[in-house]
Amino acid sequence: MSINNILNVSQSGISAAQNTLQTVSHNIANANTPGYSRQVVSLANASGGLGVQVRDISRQLDLLLDRRQELGVGESGRLDARERFLSQIEQIFNEMGTPGLNDRLDALYTAADSLMDNPTNPVGREEFVTKADGVARHVQGMSRSLSGLLTPVDQEVDVLLADINNRLRAIRDVNVAIAGSEESGSADLRDQRRRMIMELGKLIDIQTLEIPGGAVQISMGGGQGLLADTVHAATLSRSPEMAVDPSVPTAPGEPPELTRFRGISLDGRPVLRIQGGALGGLVEVRDTLINGKNGFLTRLEALADTMRFQFNRIGSTSVSQSMFTSQTGVVTLGRDLGSPMRTLSTDPEAPNYQGAPVDMSQLLYTLADPPIVEGEEGRPAPPPVAAKQILFATGVDGSHLSVAPPVVVTEDMSIAGLVSAINRTGVINASITPDNRLRLQGANGLKYGVISDDSNVLAILGIGALFAGDGAWNMAANPALLSDSRTLGVGRINTRYEDPNDRSRATHATFDDGNNQAALAISQLRTTKFDISGRETSLTGNYAATVGMVGAVVNQNRDSSMAQKAAQDFLETLRQSTSGVSMEEELTDLLRFQRAFQASSKLVSTADELFQTIIQMV
Repeated sequence: MSINNILNVSQSGISAAQNTLQTVSHNIANANTPGYSRQVVSLANASGGLGVQVRDISRQLDLLLDRRQELGVGESGRLDARERFLSQIEQIFNEMGTPGLNDRLDALYTAADSLMDNPTNPVGREEFVTKADGVARHVQGMSRSLSGLLTPVDQEVDVLLADINNRLRAIRDVNVAIAGSEESGSADLRDQRRRMIMELGKLIDIQTLEIPGGAVQISMGGGQGLLADTVHAATLSRSPEMAVDPSVPTAPGEPPELTRFRGISLDGRPVLRIQGGALGGLVEVRDTLINGKNGFLTRLEALADTMRFQFNRIGSTSVSQSMFTSQTGVVTLGRDLGSPMRTLSTDPEAPNYQGAPVDMSQLLYTLADPPIVEGEEGRPAPPPVAAKQILFATGVDGSHLSVAPPVVVTEDMSIAGLVSAINRTGVINASITPDNRLRLQGANGLKYGVISDDSNVLAILGIGALFAGDGAWNMAANPALLSDSRTLGVGRINTRYEDPNDRSRATHATFDDGNNQAALAISQLRTTKFDISGRETSLTGNYAATVGMVGAVVNQNRDSSMAQKAAQDFLETLRQSTSGVSMEEELTDLLRFQRAFQASSKLVSTADELFQTIIQMV
């Protein structure tokens, strides 16, 4: 080997050692940098077989682990977003500490028990109305608290969309930089891009695919569209269409159920499902957990509707201590008083909605009270008949009552037609007040009471109602009862019939202020089961199930979050074992390549000495 060859070999060794020492020092400096991948210098024989050359500087990593981490971080982001709002929902349904809805309902039933024992007690009436007001206010507060979460969640969706768009543009720019750089100079950029992808994955569900040139193509989970590559950075925005309710399965050929919130579009195309990431968690909280078909707000609304109707149904056929001279319903009748009641829409979103009473769907819904005992004979009340009718009793007092001609109610009857039918009895005057409510008055100053209403229409229109409002959000106790609890119906009119199976032929009616049949019916609501949210259950049982469901969802989310965090920590530990910087290994390489540098330098000195010896020999 010539002296020149020795010098060339030494120079290549010095250069390789310098590059390796520089990479080792870079690893040591970034030992604690999150997401940093250890870099390794690959050496190879120089061309011609003399010396060494640096082939490339690569990142030491396991691509399978990286992909598993990318998938897991989206689930972590979804669970974390849910956790923030589930903790607030849990507080709304909290039955510990201060009295909750179940406690307030139990107090209302207890007040009804007291009235049943002493129906003439004015203090008992006042207490019952106060307890009813407490129930209504609590339901209203819960509904407004739940509804109040929807706007912040929806606003946060907008914030996340802007953040995601910025991140997609930044990833595209890094992709371009990596594709245009030398392979040996792109390792740090690749680590930077991976950190950006992991942060993006916390916000939205993604799939990644490495493409030729070192760039990465990012798509939305489920193959719903391209998010970023070297050329394109997608734009996510709110679409003009409403979002699809993910809690309602769609049958083939049927249109999907929509929410009342605007959906999300990807480059102008609607996105059907957001499956993961914080964005997916927020949409799930908004459209499924709170507002979905079986969401907590939906279940609360169903409970409030059932509670309102069942208490009002009892109240519509109840009589106050001194009977009535007039009553005004708590429900506004809507703008369509002439169409058949069965055709009136109660859905505010429907195109033909005219403000009809929300309980109009209960028209002609036959549901007898739990069996009651009438008078001293101890005979059970006769069963309801097939014909739907309202029976009134009128007179100067409870001991001198006459049964009015029955008011027959049909599905084809309009509200205006009902008013006319009541007026045709000749003893009850019905009218519509200036503020669009039904008003009943005894003709010629007579007192009256409702014997029965098989159609439930009086309860639907708010006559004798305990609760006002058309949903949980505005549920309230009847203002008339709050101002004068003496008008509360506690008893019922006793009647006798020619035929026990035909209530249309009542021959005798009496009422005494000691009657407690209405209070008994209210007390029996404690155990009576109704169809609420597709399940036969009592009012308190339904609410207890909802509270249990809240607790189950919260605990499941926390358990899943802890399990997901443990899984991610385990994957990170595995990744560190492959891609992390080991100080012991780096120090070993530092000494090894330092010695290589010194040896190559010594070889240069040796070649120089040989060259000087040759010169001296000449």
